Amino acid sequence: MSTPQHILQLSAEQRRQFVDSFDWVFSDIDGVIYNLDTEVPNASQAYAALERAGKRLTYVTNNSVRTSEKTVRRFAKSNLQVAPQQIWHPAQTLVYYLRSIKFEGLIYIMASPQFKAVLQEAGFQLLDGPNHFIEDNYEDLARNIFDKQPVRAVVIDVDFNLTSSKLLRAHLYLRQPDCLLITGATDRLLPVGKGLNIIGPGAFASILVEASGKQPIVMGKPGRALGDMLLQQHNISDPRRVLMIGDMLAQDVRFGRMFGFQTLLVLTGGCTHDQLLAETDPELLPDYYADSVFDLVSVLAELVPKAHG
Repeated sequence: MSTPQHILQLSAEQRRQFVDSFDWVFSDIDGVIYNLDTEVPNASQAYAALERAGKRLTYVTNNSVRTSEKTVRRFAKSNLQVAPQQIWHPAQTLVYYLRSIKFEGLIYIMASPQFKAVLQEAGFQLLDGPNHFIEDNYEDLARNIFDKQPVRAVVIDVDFNLTSSKLLRAHLYLRQPDCLLITGATDRLLPVGKGLNIIGPGAFASILVEASGKQPIVMGKPGRALGDMLLQQHNISDPRRVLMIGDMLAQDVRFGRMFGFQTLLVLTGGCTHDQLLAETDPELLPDYYADSVFDLVSVLAELVPKAHG
């Protein structure tokens, strides 16, 4: 595979070919537009330029902790006007997936209140906990993890109150052959600041995968269920006409590669330039990279005619 190209080092003809090669943009949010409460400078200008160029934008995030409505308000702080239906996150994808397979039954869930609310509003029946302190003895543990509830799916996403007893309880449900294991965000590390990561939900989900021997159905990036849903919902017949923008190699770039999207890595979040240079797995190498999504403004400015007053 060829070395990823910086979009500002493309020739004029290569820039034109690049811009003409995609109609849809699937963009990550955290690490691309903002990091927690820190703005990526001038990121909004890039998306405005993409819209002026006639590109259709969908925002695909692994973050279900922030609701679509709150994300819209957070976008507004970044000078971006986005409709809720332009935002896809694992909880939303899960609702589409469960409806597509006509799922009925009880779901044991380890996730944020926001994630649970999306499923409850869609009419699904949830079970969680234990959410209280458990004594350090097997008798109390057994009382809290053994039951005969007819759980048909175990869901795990970001849960800031995850405990070993929840994982133990989930594993016991997964012993049933027909119980599905469904994961949301896959991030093993979550970047929360410059050079600062915390353990992500992917690391905890891998405990259940290993213990149960079940392959998870993945609702976040780089899950196949998510990609299939996006292509279907947007009636996209040619995946090569999609540009995936993200800041993570394992989530964003791998996701793009799985579906044949073009990929653009930005260096404002979870991946440094040194990490990009050190990567050798072709499934994790992007087609292009940029210091920031703002670099797209320079590329597009030369090619998109300005309106005449």
